[in-house]
Amino acid sequence: MSEQQRTRLYAWLREQTDEPLAEYLMACLAPAPLTDLVTKDHLSAELALLRAEFAAEFATKDEMNTGFAALRAEMAAQRTEDRAEFATQRAEDRSAARQRHYWLTGTVVAVGAPIWLNTLGIIG
Repeated sequence: MSEQQRTRLYAWLREQTDEPLAEYLMACLAPAPLTDLVTKDHLSAELALLRAEFAAEFATKDEMNTGFAALRAEMAAQRTEDRAEFATQRAEDRSAARQRHYWLTGTVVAVGAPIWLNTLGIIG
């Protein structure tokens, strides 16, 4: 029975009887076709199927612990590799900074010192 038919039936019942009786009669009728309603047996069967799928899909506790242990080992190896890579990069950065420092110091001494000494009248 469609919702429109239910509404019309309820309106007719209210005209023929009083409102509480009409509401009681409508409550006794299924709100949807009986073929669309779920039975307890059907629901139990679907839940059993779902439990079986979950059991097949998800690992046992021991399998999960084994997987977590493997993941921890992989992360520890990656961390060791990253530390070595970072140490190498730091050494390269220090070397480049030292070279820039020496170049800047040499430029200041070679170019700036004669200009400064000439300005002071020490050489010239």
